[in-house]
Amino acid sequence: MKKRLLALVMIAALLIGALASCSTPGGGGDGGSDTGEKVFRYATNTEPTTFDLTKGNSIGDNEIQHAITEGLTRNTGGVVTPGIAESWDISEDGLVYTFHLREAYWSDGQPITAQDFVYSWQRLIDPATGSPYSWFLDTIGIKNAAKVEAGELDPSELGIKAIDDRTLEVTLDRPMAVLLSGLGMQSNLGPVRQDMVEKYGAEFAATADKNVYSGPYVLTSTENNVYVFEKNPNYWDADNVKLDRVELNYIEKADTALAMYENGELDYVRLDNAVVENYKDREDCHSYLNGNVDYCYINTESENPVWKNQNFRLALNYALDREEYNQLANSGVYHPYNALCFPGLTGKDGKTYGETYDVDSYAYPINGDVDLAKEYLGKAMDELGIASPSDITIEFVTTDAESNKKIAEVLQERWQSTLGINVKIRQVTYSQIYGEVYPNFDYEIGYAGWGPDFDDPTTYLNLWRSDVKWYNPYSNPEFDAKLDAAQAEVDDPNARMDLLNEAEQILIADGAWVPLQARQQYYLLSPKMKDVTFYSFSINIDWAFADIAE
Repeated sequence: MKKRLLALVMIAALLIGALASCSTPGGGGDGGSDTGEKVFRYATNTEPTTFDLTKGNSIGDNEIQHAITEGLTRNTGGVVTPGIAESWDISEDGLVYTFHLREAYWSDGQPITAQDFVYSWQRLIDPATGSPYSWFLDTIGIKNAAKVEAGELDPSELGIKAIDDRTLEVTLDRPMAVLLSGLGMQSNLGPVRQDMVEKYGAEFAATADKNVYSGPYVLTSTENNVYVFEKNPNYWDADNVKLDRVELNYIEKADTALAMYENGELDYVRLDNAVVENYKDREDCHSYLNGNVDYCYINTESENPVWKNQNFRLALNYALDREEYNQLANSGVYHPYNALCFPGLTGKDGKTYGETYDVDSYAYPINGDVDLAKEYLGKAMDELGIASPSDITIEFVTTDAESNKKIAEVLQERWQSTLGINVKIRQVTYSQIYGEVYPNFDYEIGYAGWGPDFDDPTTYLNLWRSDVKWYNPYSNPEFDAKLDAAQAEVDDPNARMDLLNEAEQILIADGAWVPLQARQQYYLLSPKMKDVTFYSFSINIDWAFADIAE
């Protein structure tokens, strides 16, 4: 049964906006307004962290920037098309990309130049900026990115330069097949106007009027928890932008947003897992795999000695029946998962990652193995000099969201009842966990997850590199060596993929984290909405070129 389920996961992950079966619509607006404008209205339950594209730190931030920013390319549901760059040349060794920029303009009418991209990327990588995504330039192979980020080189040494106003040269330190795709969906790599940053300083992009925009839309208001976007008349491809306005409402409670959809006040709403069963047979209900893989970070440098012990970490993993967990914690909506790399990633020879590798042959059993878990726990206690499981107390940290509290309580009960250890729960706010707790390693074990930045296993695996320290201090030289070998393998993509899979298996064997689930997201969308794209990588909802049926 599990293999059949994973097969469905792998196939569905390749589809954009895979639909659930349906019958009767129950809400959604008419997609219009009293003035005859085409207006799309939807909701989010997490506030944008910033409108400064250099400092964006979430899929939600990136989705907004994807509408108001145009990169060198544009990626719509995996289809890469020219953006500000109307064409490009690639050197024979795959290390130098020369982008030829089209005649394009900012929302205030000034021309967009190659220097705007140079300034933007240098600002992103500059340690003085403090961008949470500065590491991404090294991930996609930009020359000298790692050394600039570390402060060993000046930002001017980054592998990007303007040949003239309309010609941009990007140099890599290794060939990257995902470069053009990443440029089109990671909005941190879009252009930024230096004069605007210098004019407003710390207030740059703090409000809609303190920025200029290069994308299909301009942000016109952020008042009263409603973010308003209007069509950008100066956008180079404005003729293909169909919506006049988009209104994004920040609504914390899922039931409030759902009620607004049912009353015709919203055209799209995500469904909370607890109510999916009531809606999944409706005509306006759909679902897709959003690429998020959820898990528990483990702080291997915690003062609590159990976390340095491999056998203890393995005991937690083998003690967990992920199918049972998913039913209790997520109403059975998500897919129980026992590894790190999303199975819908591109794998070898036209297959998905999940079709290429039999994850169940090397990962933790989906339904757990209690006897083996207790065996690992016994070994850990012997090594640590602990007499009884009841002498072990661990602290689990999560946000104060009701859904996360439920997940924590399910894990608490499972580990306590199966292993006999004590689990305490500590709840903090969303901003605290990602702004203080994880960055400062102020935790023992905590619930989190990762939405992929691009279609490649490294978007997940790089988080565990010894030199990255992204929310966890894990370090394993053998793992690092596999990633280095994969990075150096430029001639055989299949051999590279095998090395990345071997790296994932090292993490599993070491109990580096506790995998939990792959997310299946259900949502309601007004039947009148057309060409709203849902995607598994970096941008879950893309409405930039959506339309409304007449």
